[in-house]
Amino acid sequence: MLPPNPVFEAFDKRNVAYGTFIQNNSPENCEIAAGAGLDFVIIDMEHGTFGIESAANMIRAAESCGTAPFVRIPEASRATVLKVLDAGAVGIIVPNVESAEQLREVIASTRYAPNGTRGACPCVRSTGHGIVDWQTSTAWAEKNIMVVALVETKAGVDNFAEIVAVEGLNVVGVGQFDLSMSLGYAGDHKHPEVVRKQAEMNQLALANGVDVLGVIFESEAAPIRAGVERLRGQGARFIALTGDRFVLADTYRSVAAAVNLR
Repeated sequence: MLPPNPVFEAFDKRNVAYGTFIQNNSPENCEIAAGAGLDFVIIDMEHGTFGIESAANMIRAAESCGTAPFVRIPEASRATVLKVLDAGAVGIIVPNVESAEQLREVIASTRYAPNGTRGACPCVRSTGHGIVDWQTSTAWAEKNIMVVALVETKAGVDNFAEIVAVEGLNVVGVGQFDLSMSLGYAGDHKHPEVVRKQAEMNQLALANGVDVLGVIFESEAAPIRAGVERLRGQGARFIALTGDRFVLADTYRSVAAAVNLR
């Protein structure tokens, strides 16, 4: 029997799910995040330096610890979606969504016919290599696979109302760094206009019955608590807390400073 998506369980238990980004090619980092108690990991194929073979091992590591493996895909192609879902991801993070039509095509690629266009094979990893019967596998996928859209450009902002109205979208989030670049703020993801746009978009998403992704880049406890409070106040309940590269960089900067290397 396939287990339910841990994110849905977290929603039911405390109305919020917490996770983190894993950008290094490291199943061990996935295990560490899972062992710490996080509900999900986002295996980042967009900005990480690895492909599907490594991603499959990272999915396996998270899954073995009872944590939901999501994959941020590098681009929104049907072939890429097929690969990560067949490898066992329980959800995809779709970068740079700019139109409802684009999102509909992606969502269709996550669902089997007659509801979508996902390629069907009964002996992939997500079916236990064929040990789980096909009817059970397809029913599980229909109920548990999640689609998270990232809106990161002015075009996406302009089309946001249509994007959040697409059937089958579970969660939407604002890519603050990319959006700040697109709006001319040079990476200032805390610029008042970026923050205002994010809050406005979050409310529109919730009004359409779509959950909201919140991302916190800091690795220290105080700004994490403040960020969670702000995001929860905006209705976010799928929240990514920092990432393995942020944690390592912050920690090693502190180590170097402790011995006056910087």
